[in-house]
Amino acid sequence: MPIIKSYLLYLIVFFTFSSSAFAQAPETGWLTNANHPPVKVNLQLTGQIEDNSVNAILNVSLDEGWKTYWRSPGEGGVAPTFEWQPHSTNISSIDWSWPTPKRYPVLGVETVGYKDQIHFPIKLHLNDANEVTVLNGTLTLASCTTICVLTDYEVDLSFFPGALSLDQDVAFAYAQAVSSVPIVVGESAIKAKNNNANITSLISSWDQINQKIVVQLTSQVAWQQPDLFIDSSNPELDNVFYSKPTISVSDKTVTASFSASSWAGDVDLKKATMNITVVDQGVAVEVATTLGNQPIIYDGDSILSIFLIALLGGLILNIMPCVLPVLGMKLSSVLGASDGKRSQIRKQFIASSVGIISSFWLLAAFLMVLKLSGEALGWGIQFQNPYFIGFMVIVTAIFTANMLGLFEIQLPSSVQTWLATKGGHSYLGHYLQGMFATLLATPCSAPFLGTAVAFALGASVWQLFAVFTALGLGMALPWLLIAIFPSIALLIPKPGKWMGSVKGFFALLILATCLWLVSLLSSFIGIFYASLIALFILSIFAVLTLKKYGARLFFIRTGVFLIITAFALIVASLTSAYWSTPLKDDIPWVPLDSQLIEQEVAQGHVVFVDVTAQWCVTCKANKIGVLLQEPVSSALQEEGVIAMSGDWTVRSDSVTAYLQSFNRYGVPFNIVYGPGAPNGIELSTILNSDDVINAIQKAKGQ
Repeated sequence: MPIIKSYLLYLIVFFTFSSSAFAQAPETGWLTNANHPPVKVNLQLTGQIEDNSVNAILNVSLDEGWKTYWRSPGEGGVAPTFEWQPHSTNISSIDWSWPTPKRYPVLGVETVGYKDQIHFPIKLHLNDANEVTVLNGTLTLASCTTICVLTDYEVDLSFFPGALSLDQDVAFAYAQAVSSVPIVVGESAIKAKNNNANITSLISSWDQINQKIVVQLTSQVAWQQPDLFIDSSNPELDNVFYSKPTISVSDKTVTASFSASSWAGDVDLKKATMNITVVDQGVAVEVATTLGNQPIIYDGDSILSIFLIALLGGLILNIMPCVLPVLGMKLSSVLGASDGKRSQIRKQFIASSVGIISSFWLLAAFLMVLKLSGEALGWGIQFQNPYFIGFMVIVTAIFTANMLGLFEIQLPSSVQTWLATKGGHSYLGHYLQGMFATLLATPCSAPFLGTAVAFALGASVWQLFAVFTALGLGMALPWLLIAIFPSIALLIPKPGKWMGSVKGFFALLILATCLWLVSLLSSFIGIFYASLIALFILSIFAVLTLKKYGARLFFIRTGVFLIITAFALIVASLTSAYWSTPLKDDIPWVPLDSQLIEQEVAQGHVVFVDVTAQWCVTCKANKIGVLLQEPVSSALQEEGVIAMSGDWTVRSDSVTAYLQSFNRYGVPFNIVYGPGAPNGIELSTILNSDDVINAIQKAKGQ
């Protein structure tokens, strides 16, 4: 009996709804609001049911001069919303599709939306296609002219899915509305270069400093007049507004730059997932992408700016401690030729400059090979190779011995005769000095260098060589300056006994560099064997000095050196209270662990990350000059602050991956995480105490 009653109830419901549904699919009719007559809306069902889903179309009609908004309304406006819960029944979810919008600037404010007649395709997903369905909710629509009005429309529509019949007119209107919606293309389809939109590549980047998003799309066909829109489906980013993009088109590549802003202040879109909609003649595509931080070149000004940054970074390398010994060698060569001809000095410095630039080209070629082979990339990574360090030890030892006059290279008589006819000066040595200067510069990270190298390593092959050429030109700039104006070198006093002392001083600098390189080998062979190598080198120098200058001069120079060293140490110890804080490393460093960072931040802790290497001179300067000094040292030891160290002295895939996640290819790299900065606050290459303390306080949320 209960079964019969249920069946009768089913028939009653069926005939109740079918009496009106057989003629056409149900609709709400035009809904208006007496307080705002310029706008009316209508929801219609097509009568089509596919996979427990019903297609519908939301029609919006606006009087002339009025507009409404896209899902991301731009710098002003409010996106339409439809609150269909909790009064609707038999509906699991609703998909709202958005036709391609247009831009409408109002009083200097860029808005994105629609005018006149708009048709939004809607898909109602049902729990059961055999149950009565009730769609009941509130549609909130913002409409504007020079004023804006927020209007509510009560939508109430009931239907029985099984009783729906196809309405040809509504179905046709629905199909037209769907055709106006951008095609959704997955990133995997773009990488496979197999999509209806002919898009072959997509690169997106977030510039935290300038608060800009840069997007670059490449197509199989040339772009005409493209426009790009950007938004995010992340509710946490609803308060972020995006400006009208600056668009650059170069044949098949289009690049757009959006400024991002929020009423709450600066925004952080690092690794945020964004929806990119690009529209052109016959093209309307939407693709989701995760923002990286790779610099993107997109017009002549940007190419010039990267080139200038690289030029400046190369120039600053000359004052880094890595290059100082080679500059001393160069100065010694000038001293020996200061009374020579201007043309001779010019050619010497041009040879050194060519050596610098060609060495940068060799580095670029080396990195290109690594890049194409999928190996780790980075500035100074050759110092992770013990064979390279051993080679540099031998080279610096030879240069030191040569500057001390411990040996001379004898060329064949025929070559000497040829040189004599050319003025008696070979430029090969000056060329090698330039190459040597570049090799010694690689463990130094100068300001602007990281930006240029990061762009180069993420760019095309020709851009990689262009940036490294600019780095070489920047480093060679002082050398080229003397080549152009050789009178600068001629201002140096005439040769005399003082030359020997200056030359000896720079020889000791190179010897110190040699011993420092030996110390780097301890990471590979241990301190004991590295110490043996250092003693062996010093012993060789002692034997050669005795043989060359005799015991008397050897002991006199050694004694003077030891007396000066002892005196300097005594003076330093007596005055240390005035110029130095004891540099005992009491900071409880823990190994770099990305998962641990997230856990600590979730617990409300601050994490300070220091990615460093034993061969990185700038890293050492940061540690000695900032991290181990007050007030930073105490701040890193406070309760709730975790000091984390990533050691890149030898190859580490995990540390390399961490660096590259921030588009960094060298050390030092420092970043601070915390409740107030879950995505991290990156610090400059060369640290200072104020920046570190401020970043820690900001990361705490204070």
